[in-house]
Amino acid sequence: GGIPSLRYLRLMQDGAREAGLSKEWIERLDSIQYYVTPPEVRSQTEAWIAEFFADPARKDSLWTSEELSKYDGSDPAFPVHIASMGYIVKVNPERSYFSSWKGHSITRRNLLQFNGKSLDKNDIRFDQPGFRPLPKLASCSDEDREFLTQNLDSLLHKGGTIVARLKDFVDDQNV
Repeated sequence: GGIPSLRYLRLMQDGAREAGLSKEWIERLDSIQYYVTPPEVRSQTEAWIAEFFADPARKDSLWTSEELSKYDGSDPAFPVHIASMGYIVKVNPERSYFSSWKGHSITRRNLLQFNGKSLDKNDIRFDQPGFRPLPKLASCSDEDREFLTQNLDSLLHKGGTIVARLKDFVDDQNV
């Protein structure tokens, strides 16, 4: 087996407590180590972000959520792009992604998932009431930010490239 994410480990721990499992089982679950991003993975992600900001052709590119929504892969002229933490990533076409991620900002969705909230009730699309403001990174806990960054790591390390920033996200960070 692999190493569970902090989110998944917490689900198991909370479920064991709710189900009234024995003290021994709970202690065993509490002793399990969760996935921590290796330094070389994180440093490569940070290098790609720095390259984006150093590139005059990309660094000032801002897309709206409406523009991003066109890039859901349903039209070959608009290949799949996903926004995470305000970075719009053109993802590797050889990989598969959740349909709910395609052409969408996944930051709110990731935070809902990490914090055990219903995605069905709370994942709001750009054209739905309540979409704005988008989550502020400064208001997130360290664990929230780490989970979000792990998702960005995944998009980039699977062959994605940062092509722009999400204007709505950038604007909402400064409100």
